[in-house]
Amino acid sequence: MKKWMSVWLSILIATAIVAGCSSGNGGSSNGNVSSNGGQQGAGEAAAENVTVSLWILNDHAWIDGAVEDFKQENPNINVEVSKYGVDPLKEALKVAANSKTLPNMWFTWGGSLGSFYAENGLTADLTQIAADHNWSEIYNQAAIDMSTYDGKVSGIPYHLNAVDMWYSKQVYEELNLSAPATFEEFEAQLQTIKDGGFIPLALGGKNGWHIMRLTEQLLEHFAGPELHDQLNSLSASWNDPAVVQTFEKIKEYTDKEYFPKGHVALDQAEAINTFYPGQAALTIEGTWLDRSINTGGFSTDDYNVFKFPTERVSVFAEMFQINGALDQAAMDATVKLGEYITSLEVVNKYIDTYGTPATLNVTFTDNTPHVKPLLDMATNGGFLITDQALPQEVVQKLFEAQDKVALGEWTPQQAAEEMDKAVNDYKSKNNG
Repeated sequence: MKKWMSVWLSILIATAIVAGCSSGNGGSSNGNVSSNGGQQGAGEAAAENVTVSLWILNDHAWIDGAVEDFKQENPNINVEVSKYGVDPLKEALKVAANSKTLPNMWFTWGGSLGSFYAENGLTADLTQIAADHNWSEIYNQAAIDMSTYDGKVSGIPYHLNAVDMWYSKQVYEELNLSAPATFEEFEAQLQTIKDGGFIPLALGGKNGWHIMRLTEQLLEHFAGPELHDQLNSLSASWNDPAVVQTFEKIKEYTDKEYFPKGHVALDQAEAINTFYPGQAALTIEGTWLDRSINTGGFSTDDYNVFKFPTERVSVFAEMFQINGALDQAAMDATVKLGEYITSLEVVNKYIDTYGTPATLNVTFTDNTPHVKPLLDMATNGGFLITDQALPQEVVQKLFEAQDKVALGEWTPQQAAEEMDKAVNDYKSKNNG
């Protein structure tokens, strides 16, 4: 599994900002695969009728229009789209992988989440296609690299994301607060927000991944960048004072009721609904939240972002992986769809709901005002988001540890010891 170091990420994210925030208005589609491995013209139909199945997240609303556009240009290619929530998609993909019933193409994340399908021979090797179609001139190199395993390109780059703190201007203005500059100020604000009758942190603990976003920021604070990277690369012991301190804060914030009531079992979709109308002051989200705010009928003017008081921010890529068992006709049609829906033409057309594209030279609009500030925060360094940096067995232990500490079933010290044991068990099973 790749290890993503801070200097490397700093350079690549900086490249993403320069390219992603360009005002260029390129409008041509990517080249598309033909059955002999070359390129087809944008309007050239496939030689035979083919059906392409695509699994994607249900909040990626732009996909319906893009697929209809694609089908108009390619009448011999039928596209069947299935939409899922985050955790239902992860589960559906696991079941399909085990039963060898994966769709032609699916949305997934980079790091150890996407690597599972590549390492088990379930994805197509797109390395030659990437070279033939000049992907390095179409997609940000950071996103290509985060979609690559063992030297093989395993997905079509889709998003490049930065994750950090969002706050409600309404709550902050009512409490006469401004974005905190230090960790001590951040913690003082949590109590002020609670005393003011608001939920400090709109974070749901169900399935673990959202509370993890706070855990990793706390770990970055207590461990510092060097040790944090060593923990994520499994080259340092998780039975470390910095890890214990991190879990102590999860317990403290739970006891002080900084999370929504019953947060351990609360889905993030429910937790975020306390943030939009100003019942909660803070959340930890990424470059996609502007589009969710717009979709929910709220105004992006009512929210702002700030950098958690650490040196680096959490970053990750998303991609479309392709079933490696497809015949040539299905493979050609599927790659053609994947390149089309990530093309500059499509991204610019649907930019307000598309998210943060990995595609270069995109034009952002005033409807997504927080994308560039979040990406700017990553110029000083980024760490790969924890549930992609760690092996999935270790990720699940982290989720368990967060829950058990919050519920008082484990002490922070026990949680650190259990994490270290999970790491050692993984390394033992995988020859270190």
